[in-house]
Amino acid sequence: MKKYRAALTCLLAMTILVPTLSMADAKKGHRIYKKKLQRSCKFAGSIFARKHTQEEWEQIHKQNLFKEETKKICPQFDMGKLNDKQWKDLYDFSHKFGIGGEIPNGCDPK
Repeated sequence: MKKYRAALTCLLAMTILVPTLSMADAKKGHRIYKKKLQRSCKFAGSIFARKHTQEEWEQIHKQNLFKEETKKICPQFDMGKLNDKQWKDLYDFSHKFGIGGEIPNGCDPK
């Protein structure tokens, strides 16, 4: 019985932790924007995210056009600077703080 309980506990922990670890992170996306895009774009992350509504960001993402839209918004940015995980985090940031969403802490909308 103890073996089953331990196995069940491990299984439950994995079902909770694994998806959480692999999800994109808006906070990381904000840091990525500040570190890798802000100089090229010449405006704060809040302005970047608020170029679209949350629904528009969703549609852009569903159509696999997020990288192209980023290039339109920030033409000077070198697209090769981000890996796939960073792109996911940046999308999560853009979606969460897009028009109709939250205003990120530490982002100056000016």
